[in-house]
This record gives sequence, structure tokens and C-alpha cells, in this order.
Amino acid sequence: MGFYDEFDMEAYIDKRMLEITEPGGRVLFKQVVGNLLRELYQYNKDAYRGLCDRVLSEDVAGQGAYAVHVALTDMARYDETDLFLSPMIPEDTKKKEILCADVREALGRRERMQLFTVFIRADASALYGILREKRQFQGVIKTENREYRGTFELKRSEKYLKRIERLYEIFTANNQPWVTVCGAYLMKLFDVYLTDAEEIGKGEEIQKIEVDFEEYSGLVSHDVIPLWNLREFQEKTSTYPDAAIDKINYEHQIFAHRLKADCEYLVINRDVEITNIRRVKGDLLISCPVESPVEWSFYQVSRRNGRQRYPYPPLSNECKESFSGSITEMYRKSIKTKAEMARLIESFPAGDCLEFKGCAIEKEAPDGWEACNYNMDEFIHDEIRVGGAQQILLISFAAKDSELYLNEDMMSFLVTQVQKIFPEYQCIGRLE
Repeated sequence: MGFYDEFDMEAYIDKRMLEITEPGGRVLFKQVVGNLLRELYQYNKDAYRGLCDRVLSEDVAGQGAYAVHVALTDMARYDETDLFLSPMIPEDTKKKEILCADVREALGRRERMQLFTVFIRADASALYGILREKRQFQGVIKTENREYRGTFELKRSEKYLKRIERLYEIFTANNQPWVTVCGAYLMKLFDVYLTDAEEIGKGEEIQKIEVDFEEYSGLVSHDVIPLWNLREFQEKTSTYPDAAIDKINYEHQIFAHRLKADCEYLVINRDVEITNIRRVKGDLLISCPVESPVEWSFYQVSRRNGRQRYPYPPLSNECKESFSGSITEMYRKSIKTKAEMARLIESFPAGDCLEFKGCAIEKEAPDGWEACNYNMDEFIHDEIRVGGAQQILLISFAAKDSELYLNEDMMSFLVTQVQKIFPEYQCIGRLE
């Protein structure tokens, strides 16, 4: 209790009372001032003890408690009983049927028609070239009667990247520090569009659509589902909310038996202003101005136990356990040496793919840097940046496996981390 354990109010009152020479004044002091001081002291002592109890009883989330893991799986291998990873978009688990009537209608209006999504295991620079050149691919639409020639094109699938952008808003609303999500897999998901085709006969049904992706044909996978360790669910306030300590907000309690002890939770509700979220003895306490029970929507953030295996290993933004301290503290501190930058880069699992070779300040960016560099936090527009002509901070890496198709994406992830610390520079990565 600190001060309240060491200070003796009774002794203080007796000492002050003895300083009064007139007996009548002592009686008045003891009855009025003494009683008032006792009550005020006891009130403050009880309030302080209650605050200490609240703070000490709060469950503090450890480092990596809100880490986000992203993986892929083939639809045929998706395990709906998996307690770690869930589909980013639940509807992905259902096979999409393409109808001839929809194809004819779209082509009749001279509109592109989205057909399906594919995953391409190619370097970021190669995929950048496909999009920049607006490559057209040929293919066939097979029905029970014949094959119809068609023209197809690719467009990066934005719906998964929009989920990451929405997650950033949720982290901000929940007062949680944001650590860039490693979306390397998501940048390789492309929606296939039909742009032109021979007229398909009425009454026919599409049996199969085959696209010749030319030099990328062996790198294309169909029916791939993106997964992450966030599971959405709803839960209503367990009891009637109590007034919070500030007498303005109300504390909504979700009982522990409704939650998983080894998981953290993010409130998704956008119509409620969240002022505080904490765990006390397993219960989740949410402070907000709403005085009646709320139907809450949550993201349950699951932790990996190391037993799960996936065809595309999860990519994480979690700082390695071997690096002590919070990664957010690393962002707050200024990096002044190459050794400190190397420590930041090596603190992420992505650093296992690449070796930091050094950095240099340049006046101009190297040719072709846009093809293999992209900011994984490009949707954040409220950061303070130095405008005008920025110098280039060129960060050099060496790939530990030169054949790995994720090298440029891992480099982009790591450079995004460095960019947060050096807003006065334009940070660019280079593979040697």
C-alpha cells in the first residue's frame, strides 16, 4: 500500500491536537477536524486499495498474444475442426458454380466476369509484370457439347487485403499496437476474369474452364483458401453493466466460461466507442458509454501450439521469443547503428529467409525497385511522413534459399518494419 501503510493518521491528529494550548480548542479540533481527517483518510485508503486490487488482478497479455498468422490450404485438405486457423472469408469453403447464363449476360453487356481465384507461386517482381503489362491469357470453356475459346486476364484479389485493412481499424479501436501483418500469400492470390469468348449455346452447362497461363502454368494452384488465426463470434454482455470508476462509462462483463483461457479477444463492433478492454480472472471487461447489455462481435485470436501442419506454412508477425522486450518498444526507440537494424530484422520469422547485409543512404532509387518492393501497410494514411524529396535508405539482403518464391515478399515485410522507424527516408530493399 506504500504511503498508506507508512503513514499513521491517528498519531498525526494527536500531534496536531497537542499543539493547541486551549482545552476547548482541542475538543473542537478532535470532534470536527479529527473526524473529518479520519473519514477522508479512510476513504482515500479504501479507494487506493481498490485501485491496486483492480490493477493487480488484471490479466496482462504477453508478447505475441495478438500475433496474426496467415496460411493457405487446399480446399480438399481444409479441416473445419482446426482450432488454430480459420478461413479469412468463410464463404471460400463453398465451391462456386459458374452458370452459362451469367457468362452470356456479362459478355452481352461487354463486361468482364469474375470466375474464380488462383494462387501463383511466383516472385513478386514476376507478378508485378503480369499486372503492369495487363497480360491476356487464352483458354477454353468446356460444356457437354463442345469447347469455346475465351480470353482471360488476372487482377489481384483485393478482398483479402481489405480484411487486413479492416483488422488495422479494429486494432486501433481496441487500443492495441499494430504490427504489420505478413500478407505475402495474399499478394499472390489473383481473381481470374473472362473478358471475351465465343458465344455459348443456350441450355448448355459449363463443365470446366481451362486457362493457359503459359510460363506460369506449373505455378498456378486452384481452390486455395487463405487462413488466419482469427475466428469471429458473437456474445452478449453476461450481466447488467456496472458503472465504471470514471462514472461516465459502463463496464460490460463477459464471463470466463464463455471464452478460451489461452486466447485474446478483439471487439469488432463499430457502433460502440470502446474506452478500455481488460481481462480479470478470465472474465473480459469492456468499458464503453452504453448502459444496457450489448450484442458483441469479437475476433478470437488463437495461439499456435506447434502441432498443426499446413501445405503452406503460416507466416507470422510475431517477434521471436529469443528477443526480449516488446517489439513495440523497439519501434519507439531510435535505431542508430546497423547492428540495431539487424536485430530488428532478425527478430521476425521472416528474417530466417533473408540475411541482412547492410544499408546505405542514396540519392536515387535503383532501377526496377517497384517490381520487388511493396509496403504491406500501404493502407495506413494517417502516419506522419516527411514530404518533398526524400532520400533513399537502401537495405541490402541475401537470400538463404535463392529459389524460394517468397524472398521478395519477405523482404517487403521487413522493409515495412524499417520504414516505420525511418519516416524521413524512403526505405527500399534489394536482394544481392
